[in-house]
Amino acid sequence: MKAWFLLFLPLAAAAIAVASRADEVPSNAIEALEARLDKGEIKLDYEPGHGYLKSVLAALKISPESQVLPFTKSSLQFDRISPGTPRAVYFNDDIAVGSVHPGGLIEIIANDRRGGIAFYTLDNKAPGNPPHFQTENARCAVCHGMVNTVTPGWIVANITATADGTPQFVNPAIPFDFTDQTRPFEDRWGGWYVTGASANMQHLGNVTAPDPDKPFDLPQGHTLASLSGRFDRAHTLKSSSDIVALMTLEHQTSFINRLFAMNMRYSDAALDDLVEYMTFADEVPLPGPISGDSGFTADFASRGPADSQGRSLRTFDLKTRLFRYPLSYMIYSQAFDTLKPEIKARLYRHLYDALKAKGRDGADAIAILAATKPSLPDYWK
Repeated sequence: MKAWFLLFLPLAAAAIAVASRADEVPSNAIEALEARLDKGEIKLDYEPGHGYLKSVLAALKISPESQVLPFTKSSLQFDRISPGTPRAVYFNDDIAVGSVHPGGLIEIIANDRRGGIAFYTLDNKAPGNPPHFQTENARCAVCHGMVNTVTPGWIVANITATADGTPQFVNPAIPFDFTDQTRPFEDRWGGWYVTGASANMQHLGNVTAPDPDKPFDLPQGHTLASLSGRFDRAHTLKSSSDIVALMTLEHQTSFINRLFAMNMRYSDAALDDLVEYMTFADEVPLPGPISGDSGFTADFASRGPADSQGRSLRTFDLKTRLFRYPLSYMIYSQAFDTLKPEIKARLYRHLYDALKAKGRDGADAIAILAATKPSLPDYWK
């Protein structure tokens, strides 16, 4: 095991074990899927190459179009990852699935209705016994427990890498430079492939350190129209690491982490911060139009829900900002629904007031949510 990885092991003891199949009612999507597998209501199909991956994504209602590709040796299967064998990540609002081809495990992170995160793996080798999801809270919390001091979180981070994907850390005790919509683009996406088109944008994606003796002297990265020649196309389900999908994953990752931390340890400052984040008050403007190179943009937007005018919080802008309306679609997520009632009541009030101050765009967001989310306070309607 890499020496830098060993430094994280003491943190595993702090993991919050939220996943348990002992509950009568499944607490997250993986528990629900496992229960259906046990009852014979669903079957996971194995295929050469990607194993159970396609079948797992279909069962969890995760589109392959959401694929994004980090390439640093910095996850549970770090020894299998490199720029030539990137880790593929697929996601929806409450679940992310990671896979390395050829790899031995499918890795899964799931938001849990008990107000935290659950981790699982699925053996993705040649089928023998029926597939079974293994709880992995301790091993995964080694890294995910570094997100904050309260509860493990999702991770999108800059990681400087050498040509073979080996991560380089200024301070190995604080290895992850977490990024979200508040960070300038030139400081984002180190260690990730980024594809599509992005006018006037510079970032840290698609590059490795050219000089091993100076690993932090990175050239500026640019969004690529194609990943041809970077790795064997058969290693991933899609040929893209779509910039729109990456920005969407980045947005919801930081939302989830803020929300679960606040739910565990409430403060007015944390509430105000979450309101700003959910209403994109702190979003760095796009330097020019962007576009993806997969079906993610259309697929994501079509999921709704939409009001009678066809408006949805999932509608993208992609000209000056990520989304058209200034309220996060993550308000529909299972993560949001885990909020304690008294915190949720405060959050709804602050969100409403923040949107009222945003003029026409804010009024549109209020109207969309009022038409599409049940059990809102009366003043929203």
